[in-house]
Amino acid sequence: MYIQELSIKNFRNYNNLHISFSPEINFIIGNNGVGKTNILEAIYVVSNIRTFRNIHDADIVKWNEDSYYSSVRVGDTSDTIFEIGCSVEKDKIKKKLKIDGKEIKKASDYYGKLLTVILSPQDINIINSTPDYRRKFFDSVISKIDLSYFETLSDFKKVLASRNRILKEIRFGNKKISDLDIWDDMFCDKASIIQKKRYQFIEKFNRIFQYFYSNIAVDDEAPKIRYDNTTNIDEKSGIQQLLINGRSKDITIGSTSLGPQRDDFVLQNSSGNRFTNYASQGQRRTAAVTLKVSECIIIEEEHKSKAVILIDDIFSELDEIRRSKLIELLRRGNQIIFTMVHLDPVQLSKFENYKGFRVEPYGVIRELT
Repeated sequence: MYIQELSIKNFRNYNNLHISFSPEINFIIGNNGVGKTNILEAIYVVSNIRTFRNIHDADIVKWNEDSYYSSVRVGDTSDTIFEIGCSVEKDKIKKKLKIDGKEIKKASDYYGKLLTVILSPQDINIINSTPDYRRKFFDSVISKIDLSYFETLSDFKKVLASRNRILKEIRFGNKKISDLDIWDDMFCDKASIIQKKRYQFIEKFNRIFQYFYSNIAVDDEAPKIRYDNTTNIDEKSGIQQLLINGRSKDITIGSTSLGPQRDDFVLQNSSGNRFTNYASQGQRRTAAVTLKVSECIIIEEEHKSKAVILIDDIFSELDEIRRSKLIELLRRGNQIIFTMVHLDPVQLSKFENYKGFRVEPYGVIRELT
């Protein structure tokens, strides 16, 4: 799978933009702030229905406009054109998804069909930030290889929101405790499925992650990822009993205190020490990059198709040895789209059949010859 063309309208700083890419290597060059990353973001939004920068859709729409549009034409796949349109009206977000001109009503029928993996400086937050950040990453990867997980997770979030609303109403005397029964049953049903699938996934993902970490950082011990389950069980009946036992606490805080929404994915060494307690900034960056490389490998194994790799100016944060190792790992026949401030002749010499683009102020782009 590779991207042939990208077309966007009213997306970030671009009024209209159309780019034709090489099926192999592409470099997008330009100073900071001119909109290089916005091009990768437009591709990512078409692929994943949301941005990788953890912002609202309203912030993607170009100033003084009320909607954006992005479409991607791909090659080497049965589906050829993916489109997403988003309008913002009085703080209400409306999105429309299409594949080959046909509107797709369910996100689960769209998600995971256009395979992309992005490596960006923000990936360090998977290592350094809160459990919520890690859950989002791993949930997105599992969803790409298991659409039933995507649907279960979506259902679970709705049940969780309803249960939390009931908890608050009980606290204020507007509901009875017995009103939780139906929501607890649905909560535990979905929670059990999610936690079982997370256990199954992390066992396979760990093998890939540790292998590639050792390839990038040959002198470091590869950390292991442990799924930290707040219930310590994954059977519905057991979760249900814990939920009932914790009702008083949940009513007091107005929130559900255990379950998949509280779990974590913890990196640690063979002695059980947390990775963040001993790792240097370089080691953390290596772990973040390896997570994304591992994501690429595992989704390709499932889909039997190459993912498009988007690389947003991360080479400056790796030393020369790790940059070279990463390039070796990425040269697997994937289409790669880089952004960077300067085109490094040393890096360039490692690639053939590439196209280059220079982004200039005000959304002007020209192809390098």
